[in-house]
Amino acid sequence: MVRIRLSRTGLKKQPSYRVVVAHNEAKRDGKFIELIGHYNPRTEPLTYKIQEDRALYWLSVGAQASDAVRRLLEKQGTYDRLTRFHNGESLAVLVAEYEGKPLPVAEVAPVTPLEVVEEVALEVTETDVEELTEAEVEEVAEAEVEEETDESSAANEG
Repeated sequence: MVRIRLSRTGLKKQPSYRVVVAHNEAKRDGKFIELIGHYNPRTEPLTYKIQEDRALYWLSVGAQASDAVRRLLEKQGTYDRLTRFHNGESLAVLVAEYEGKPLPVAEVAPVTPLEVVEEVALEVTETDVEELTEAEVEEVAEAEVEEETDESSAANEG
């Protein structure tokens, strides 16, 4: 079994720890799979930093956190985000939330053709709907989708 646990570093009576992913049979300070963070209990307030994306990855594939690491991850909010990740939320969105970075526009709201059709339908008033046929509404929606793709390709080229 794979565990996320602490590996001790530092001088005698001055501990600091690495947060590592290791096999449960490996020695405490021995071989590990990946280093994903650090923890220093000697500072006031204590300091720790765990890579959110790697922790979410290892937890999602079945790694078990030790009790100490579990408390750190709960303080950091990783277990809440893990639940949201299992419910289908994007890993990029969750990591950006943790890091406090604004999301790229493409990841915030990808536009699907269905959304464009709905927007076009909202722009058309009820009296216009009676005059337009379904084919004409679809043509307007397709024209708007083509305009958006033309604008995005022009922006990428320029």
